[in-house]
Amino acid sequence: PCIDLSGYLARNEGKVLYVAREEWLEYTLQMKLNDTNVKHPNLVVASVLPENLSNYDFIFLDSVNKLGLTPDALNRLKSSNPTKSFIFIFQATKGGSFRGDNAFQHEVDGVIEVPEKGRAVQRGRFNQGGQMDIF
Repeated sequence: PCIDLSGYLARNEGKVLYVAREEWLEYTLQMKLNDTNVKHPNLVVASVLPENLSNYDFIFLDSVNKLGLTPDALNRLKSSNPTKSFIFIFQATKGGSFRGDNAFQHEVDGVIEVPEKGRAVQRGRFNQGGQMDIF
């Protein structure tokens, strides 16, 4: 779903950077990126987060866990790039919660889980408990 969202944003909203540390050159990621609903000149994929983010409107970090980022590092990243939208992707446990420090939940405006293909559930400060069908 995050790959699909990155393609949608690239086609309709602006320049997108997708940092794919989790699956960088795996075949499944390459297949997803070549899908006609995803592939677009405004979508750039990288394995590491570049220092300069000025060319991008949206930055996906997949995954925060694999990139080794802390809550403080995410705060610094957001504060030094206030006009950018960040989408932080976390690994999930078998129980369905995200891996990592609970402090991460306090650093985002909302948490969106995709418990099954085609359905997104949101919780957090805004619109607690909303859900919708996606892609």
